[in-house]
Amino acid sequence: MRPFGLIRRRDFLARLISAVGALAVGWFKSPVRAWAGAGDFSGADFVGKTRAGRYEKFYVNYWRSLRRIRAETWALDVGGLCEAPRRFGLEELKALPAVTQTSRLKCVECWSAKAEWRGFRVPELEKLVRPLPSAVGVVFHCGDDYVEYLDRESLNNGRALLAYAMDGEPLTHEHGFPLRAVVPFKYGYKNPKAILRMEYVTEPLPGTWSKIGPYSVDGTILPGWDHPLDRGKVRRRIHGGEILD
Repeated sequence: MRPFGLIRRRDFLARLISAVGALAVGWFKSPVRAWAGAGDFSGADFVGKTRAGRYEKFYVNYWRSLRRIRAETWALDVGGLCEAPRRFGLEELKALPAVTQTSRLKCVECWSAKAEWRGFRVPELEKLVRPLPSAVGVVFHCGDDYVEYLDRESLNNGRALLAYAMDGEPLTHEHGFPLRAVVPFKYGYKNPKAILRMEYVTEPLPGTWSKIGPYSVDGTILPGWDHPLDRGKVRRRIHGGEILD
């Protein structure tokens, strides 16, 4: 016969393994249920990554979950290498000459989605803050702790936009309220959302995503394949740069 202590010890270990396994299964299942049930974050004080519900046709990606930004307390700080650093309220930005354009954003995960955006061109902002000649680009600091760099040549491109509205409505928190960049010839990680601060700098800097993934600081869309969410993800060939439907 086996010693009684050994039986009890083995029985204890078996029960412990079983309990840990059940806990792990429950842990993995719970986020899935929460993800599916709160796809639009209704009633929550935070937003984060989701592809559920109405976001099946335009995925939401955030670096980290973030608390909803209040329009009445938000301001865009523009500083760094500029002659007239300044803080702008949302209504001040809306007073800049407005532009509406339809653009498709392309993710490195190979999906894309299209929307109508309304906002202003960066040169309109630069007329007020007057970047120094030594400023080659801007570092964007965002509400989800995301950081991204865009060179001034790209920002002054005729298709780059700082947007505060999407499809005829104010930006949702999920899609970057109150202000996001729309740079349609760059991958999605170069389109920062929930922008808090713009910092003019003297040299290119790697953003959050280009530090952790095999992605470039430049982020220009390369030739390859696209799976547009609004077209049933049917694969199509793209030639690089902005995807023009």
